[in-house]
Amino acid sequence: MRNQKVSGRVVAILAVAVGMVFAPALASAETVSAMPGNKGFATIKEILDNSCSGCHDWTGSYETITGNGHIVAGSPEKSILYQKIASDEMPQSGDKLTPDQKAFIKGWIMAGAPSTDLAISVPAADTGAGTAPASQGFLFFPSKVAFHEVTGFTSTALFLGAGVLGIVHFVEMMDAGHAYRDSYPGGFNEDNPTPQMLADRSAYITSLWSDPNNQALRWWHIGLIAGGESLYIGDALTGLSMLTKPSTDGKIRKNDIHRIAFFTHASLMAAQIVLGFFTTDAMNRGDHDTMIALGAAHAAIGLAIPVVMLGAGLENMFLPE
Repeated sequence: MRNQKVSGRVVAILAVAVGMVFAPALASAETVSAMPGNKGFATIKEILDNSCSGCHDWTGSYETITGNGHIVAGSPEKSILYQKIASDEMPQSGDKLTPDQKAFIKGWIMAGAPSTDLAISVPAADTGAGTAPASQGFLFFPSKVAFHEVTGFTSTALFLGAGVLGIVHFVEMMDAGHAYRDSYPGGFNEDNPTPQMLADRSAYITSLWSDPNNQALRWWHIGLIAGGESLYIGDALTGLSMLTKPSTDGKIRKNDIHRIAFFTHASLMAAQIVLGFFTTDAMNRGDHDTMIALGAAHAAIGLAIPVVMLGAGLENMFLPE
């Protein structure tokens, strides 16, 4: 009889221990059962059809949902779809996804984003009403996507301001140079200048460029570029981390346009930096012809960069996928 009591106590202790070990898993299972149906991808498709298909045609099939970087199987934090629904950036209109729906999508991606309709196991839902899980924050922003957008538009504004100031400074120097030409003793023969005329012109350009009274716009220009470049690096790095693969169905989608625009303004940025050094060197040397040619190219590219960046940002915000 005593042995039976001891055995009963051992069984009870084991039952409590097993319950403590598997309680979290059981809680998660209850969360799963709270989702109506829990039919794996069929439930995912139903959620996206109801909440996202009005703006995004890529929700039409498994191939388009999991393609083009929308889903990175096994990594919700790297999946654009989850980043946007976790931070409530999607859906843009109407009711936001519930914590259970967000948890279900996260669990589906963690499970490898299977195409089957078998029930999947998902983590417990975040009970914060309408808020993204704390782990989805990026620096001081709700998500990496939000950081990318803010740094992109801010650096665009800084580059645009730098471009405008650079052109104003260049035009002011040209006006000063023309005034010098018009007041040159005996007249300045631009068609057939003498060596002395060329030497005088070079010396004037060098003195004009280094004149402390002519530096305000130059340093404002450099300051705006430095600020824009700092933000641009963060924008570029987050953009590369979310870079999607080209569409394989022959259609050009907004992700394709955004990717092409990114590589375009990145290439222009590299060319602009090189041109900036060469243009500065030409001004320091007083090389008039080189300064004019490089200065014009530098100004054109300086304005093209923020235009391309702004177009890429607006396209990503307003064009349907």
